[in-house]
Amino acid sequence: MVNKQLIISEFQRIRDLGFVKSNRPNNRDGGIGNTFEDYLGVEENNLREADFDGFEIKSKRQFNSSYLTLFSKSPTHPVGANGILKDKYGECRDPQFPQLKKLYASIFGHRESLVYNKHLMKLDVIYSNNIVNLKIKDELHNSYDEVHWTFEELMRGSSKMKNLFVVFAEEKVIDGIRHYHYLNAEIYLNFNFDKFLKSIENGVIMFDIRIGVHKTGNNYGKPHDHGSGFRVKKENISELYDDYISL
Repeated sequence: MVNKQLIISEFQRIRDLGFVKSNRPNNRDGGIGNTFEDYLGVEENNLREADFDGFEIKSKRQFNSSYLTLFSKSPTHPVGANGILKDKYGECRDPQFPQLKKLYASIFGHRESLVYNKHLMKLDVIYSNNIVNLKIKDELHNSYDEVHWTFEELMRGSSKMKNLFVVFAEEKVIDGIRHYHYLNAEIYLNFNFDKFLKSIENGVIMFDIRIGVHKTGNNYGKPHDHGSGFRVKKENISELYDDYISL
């Protein structure tokens, strides 16, 4: 059982410090979360385990309504799904590397997304097979390949989201250095996988495809996943959990 009081008291301690200097001055997007975790004493990692005492920690700027990434998980079937997606549906859009394809798209379960004005993509939850399909068609509705995740794979991918702590910060620049004041936080307890699947179906959850390509080294030309993952707006996070506390 997680210790709610511990993370609450730690948040209050950091909040009372007022504006603190960013520990990641060159990382505008990740600096808020990384700096908060530094003050918690959390070492930066990409492990499947939660960040702090059973809580996964996410951060957002105050009044920022953009999507928040829950977890990253590229499609896992068939083998090499990222390469298939990039090669078949990506486009060469980098003038410095005109021969290398990329694929960036935002996909939902309640409607088809038109990608590069060529392909229709949609998430389908198939309960009978325990999979989530990423279906791809052309504009004439001719079906192309399908890639998918099993429920088991998605449960593993979301395991560190069991308990979530979202912290909100105000940002300002002091003497040319970015500072954060951590003002509010929200606690979400007991991630509900069935609610997650329903949220895919009704469009609350978005899957972001961010497949780039390696431009140097031994992996030149191979897919480079920049964090393809399942994302949700702040106001909808509570729909995925059984309990919620606002600080």
